[in-house]
Amino acid sequence: MLVKYLLATIIAGLFAGIILTPAMYVKNVPLILHAEEYESAGGGGHSHDTPASASESAPAAVTPHEHAEEAGPELPFGRLGNTLLINLVAGAGFALITGAAALFLGRRITLQNGIYWGLAGFFIFNFAPAFSLAPELPAMPAADLAMRQTWWLITVILTAGGVYLIVLREQIWAKLLGVILIVAPHIYGAPEAEDLTSAVPPTLASEFAVSALATNLFFWVVLGTALGWAIQNYASSELEQ
Repeated sequence: MLVKYLLATIIAGLFAGIILTPAMYVKNVPLILHAEEYESAGGGGHSHDTPASASESAPAAVTPHEHAEEAGPELPFGRLGNTLLINLVAGAGFALITGAAALFLGRRITLQNGIYWGLAGFFIFNFAPAFSLAPELPAMPAADLAMRQTWWLITVILTAGGVYLIVLREQIWAKLLGVILIVAPHIYGAPEAEDLTSAVPPTLASEFAVSALATNLFFWVVLGTALGWAIQNYASSELEQ
């Protein structure tokens, strides 16, 4: 019954994933390559075929703070092919999550409000977690992968709940609870590496964190707008049935 809605959502996500790839190559990949020079000098081992988006920058992965050597076997398509493939999968995945949330909440994503859905997604999946767990370059110290993934997932869930309470509920207690949910994981604190020594200059790490967030903001704006256009033009009749 919702086949058109599903297809429109996936197509919008694939489109956003395609658009994200050149943006990453303009903003993020040069910084990643620069950081890999420090890693190589220190005896590290990121291959230059590692996907630019496999670990260093959400939304190219659902758990964005994951070093490539921890991520498992490398994909066989080279850096550009791997990055594009991961961005396509991530774009479709985040589009489906956003579309499902809209259905669950009984809200319609349209061309007029799509950008707001995108901004909400950026805040939930990227901006809020980055307060305590910023995007990481190769050769940067990191805490245990499972602990980082768990903290990131809990933060996303709590932030999503907080955004819902603040934006869609009118009661004062709901808005206060929403703020508490958003702030709580940061008060608890993200996992930290025991040894924070790194060959990567702090200015490079800061520049990458800002660049990754800017790229992710661009992705979510494109995704929200594309979702609104696709659903409004191809799936609105399905939702009315």
